[in-house]
Amino acid sequence: MTQSSQPPTPGQLRLIRGRANPNGGDETLLFLLAGDATAGPVWDIIPDPGVKLPHRRLLGAEQSFHLKILHINDLHGHITRFTPYGDRPVFSRIVWRLRELRRRVRGDPDAGVLAFSAGDDLVGAVFDELLGEDPESYQVHAGYRVYSAAGFDAAALGNHDLDMGTRLLAHAIRTDATFPLLSANLVGCPYLADLIYPAAIFVVKGVRVGVIGLTTPGQLHPLPESRWTVADPLQTLQNLLPALRAMCDVVILLSHLGYSTSATTATVQGMGDVELARNLPPGALHLIVGGHTHHVLNEQGLSVRNIVNGIPIVQAGTLGRFLGEVDITVCRGAAVTNARLTSTASLPEDQEFERDTVQPLVRKAHLLFARPLGRVADEPDLSTFAVRNTFAAGESAMANFLADSLVAYCRSQELTVDLAVVDQSTVRCGLPVGGELVFGDWFNVMPFADTIRLMQITGAELKALIQDNALRTDRPGEPHTERGFLHFSRQVRYRVLLGKKRAEARAVDITVEGRPIDEHLGRTFTVACSSFVRQPAREWERYAQEQLGLYLVDIRRWPHRDTSIFLRDALVAVIRKHGGVTREAGARRDGRVVFVEEVAAVEAVKK
Repeated sequence: MTQSSQPPTPGQLRLIRGRANPNGGDETLLFLLAGDATAGPVWDIIPDPGVKLPHRRLLGAEQSFHLKILHINDLHGHITRFTPYGDRPVFSRIVWRLRELRRRVRGDPDAGVLAFSAGDDLVGAVFDELLGEDPESYQVHAGYRVYSAAGFDAAALGNHDLDMGTRLLAHAIRTDATFPLLSANLVGCPYLADLIYPAAIFVVKGVRVGVIGLTTPGQLHPLPESRWTVADPLQTLQNLLPALRAMCDVVILLSHLGYSTSATTATVQGMGDVELARNLPPGALHLIVGGHTHHVLNEQGLSVRNIVNGIPIVQAGTLGRFLGEVDITVCRGAAVTNARLTSTASLPEDQEFERDTVQPLVRKAHLLFARPLGRVADEPDLSTFAVRNTFAAGESAMANFLADSLVAYCRSQELTVDLAVVDQSTVRCGLPVGGELVFGDWFNVMPFADTIRLMQITGAELKALIQDNALRTDRPGEPHTERGFLHFSRQVRYRVLLGKKRAEARAVDITVEGRPIDEHLGRTFTVACSSFVRQPAREWERYAQEQLGLYLVDIRRWPHRDTSIFLRDALVAVIRKHGGVTREAGARRDGRVVFVEEVAAVEAVKK
């Protein structure tokens, strides 16, 4: 990409000539908008010297241009799916479809193809480790490398794209991205100042396609070296949209805001795509390509539910399971005329792309997977079966290890921590019980880049939290779902009387550091947890409050500080120190929580 040497004045953005992805469409031209779209309304877009947009193509009533948009979101680095049954190609199947469509339109003056990602192209796959810790140890950004080779045209910046820090991200963009990264509302970061753009204009065979990027203000965990401001997305869009719309035939938003504030799969702060569309003039955008909340939208065709204020909203799930396709017909105006999802598993793979581009990265990943960490205790609670079936139904050796290790690690880093809590969002699977432990095993347990959060709570709040926890257990004879049941580190011990129904469950005999909880009510505790704690429980919490009438504690509202320490890295450090996930390291039950069923509970209360 190129950048203007002359900064724009307030109310202006500059139009810069960019270099379209050389592996993209043969006849696609790229122009970029530079400047601050958050400062106020954009009154003018000023071309740099020598920069001029080609004349707009005139289309009559009987002539139309067919623009195909391919879109993905939240790939999280899953260019290949590693399974116990072997590697399964993912991204090379997307490439097969993209290349097939581009072959079809080559030489056709009335058709074109653009390919976009709506963000979160990082974090959640072992390829993350290839980024290194700084530019000096950097190897590759696998997502940007394959997008560039495939011919993707642009990507929005998602919250997880910033997880590794803006200095490393800037190096990755310069090294591996031959397409523009877009975010109109992320400003103020010196490392990204000349690398992130508010918007781009693609000229596809004479048709101008404006594309704006927006980043969610929620779930951002900046490292100490990262400095940025995430402005209000609606105001930013309102600043920019009129000026861009006047220059373009089609205007598309690449949004990493999330589908709606009602979503329970990720935090949507302020507004999602639905709320954004409701607050725009009718039809102000031709299309919103969304991400962040992992929604599978329009699988069988564009649903009327996803046309908001005349604006179609699309999203393609997560981890490359679906490829989105949208047809936009441009004549006197422009409109979405078709939208649907295709399962990538149903597509053939591009064998050449898989061999030449993906497999060299896969070989690097396998070397990382094989790094030894030690041994796994012969403890059934550490198995995948236990993690997925009984984690919230009683005491767990896996949870004890996680919580106690979290306290130990924090204290080793001179962080004042009194206790820790973990829930099932911390883990995705189990370990090879009684076997050797390699890095790949632990990465599969904790694939995402959750950081360590430090909460400040009073003793009274801790007591309320433990009482609340009794309401969230997986009860005998009931289907299990994620309710946010917390496991505590060894400093906390208690019993749960389950009662006849969930609303009757309560915690008794609570002690903290060997003393009754009531002796600690005025004390302030620092509690370590994951930055993602209880997030998957939001849907059940809503149901429990509205349908069951339960009063629940919302720990997300308590004062907290997110550190820049990745939870997975902290646990790996503890595992290395102890030679594995061993009983000596805390992978065992010690009776810190005891569940008492109905009959026994009644007798206990009588006593």
